Amino acid sequence: MKAIIPAAGAGTRLRPHTYTVPKILINLAGKPMISYLIDELLTVKALDTIIMIVGHLGEQVESYIKTVYAKKTKIEFKFIEQAEMKGLGHAVYQAADLLKNEPVVIILGDTIFEFELKKLLSSEESAIGVKDVEDPKRFGVVETVNGYISKMIEKPSGPNVTTSRKAIAGLYYIKNSDALIRSLKYIIDHNITTKNEYQLTDALQNMIENGEKIVPFEIQNWFDCGKPETLLSTNKYLLIKYYSTHKHRIYPSTLIIPPVYIGQNCHIVNSIVGPYTTIGNEVYIKESILNNSLVGDYTSIEKSLLQDSIIGSEVVISSNYQRLYIGDNTEISF
Repeated sequence: MKAIIPAAGAGTRLRPHTYTVPKILINLAGKPMISYLIDELLTVKALDTIIMIVGHLGEQVESYIKTVYAKKTKIEFKFIEQAEMKGLGHAVYQAADLLKNEPVVIILGDTIFEFELKKLLSSEESAIGVKDVEDPKRFGVVETVNGYISKMIEKPSGPNVTTSRKAIAGLYYIKNSDALIRSLKYIIDHNITTKNEYQLTDALQNMIENGEKIVPFEIQNWFDCGKPETLLSTNKYLLIKYYSTHKHRIYPSTLIIPPVYIGQNCHIVNSIVGPYTTIGNEVYIKESILNNSLVGDYTSIEKSLLQDSIIGSEVVISSNYQRLYIGDNTEISF
């Protein structure tokens, strides 16, 4: 079995952070978001290859994965560049030469799931992860008949397009990868696009019309990390899950309100940190209050109150702002 992780996007909604760091390497609760996905995939015995589709700052992704996972697993990692951003279907098609009529699981790199992966991969039929949402216009959605997916619609708009609220959660298990590649080739050769991109949903719809049976698979929890507010809410969830009872070292005249993650070699004094805050490595915090925030490595924060903030690496802050989205190598002083 192969796994494909499309991760070539530029992460424009998370700028300025993604000018210097790929979205999937942003630290959430102590490790890059992509690690939550890869660590789950490493438990699948049938998996022999993970194919990363990279683009913007792809060399950082490749370096991180080779450094962290090269000696940790026998699973092989392949890296393929998507030179042009032509949609998710186009991204998956870049891996066509590596698929040899075998099952394939496709998982978007900028999402975090809670689901029974082994149960999904034991399905006798192709399956797509879905979850009910309030606003289906932001996602692809599915319609079903007799338990099978009958129609897939990418980001429906208009009152009469569909009444379905079952959003496609970025998780796909395809039993017949040859059929998938044929359908991807078909939509590309015939220039079938949605919103000027080759969509995976259009290829899967073509598979259904050619007789492929695909069932929906309900996802328990699904976190789309594409915007600052969802990034912070995902960080909060992960901290609650993994660090609610974690014991932190004692910092001078400082109150730590869990759940919090604090990296290595941090210096914190006369401050309040937490709850729901992730602090990177080598961070200096003095006379400040931080809650529900993300702070990168080698950053200095003094005499500041930061709430619902995302701070990059190597940043210097001395201010009274309440909310900041600040990229790397920045200095603010008021």
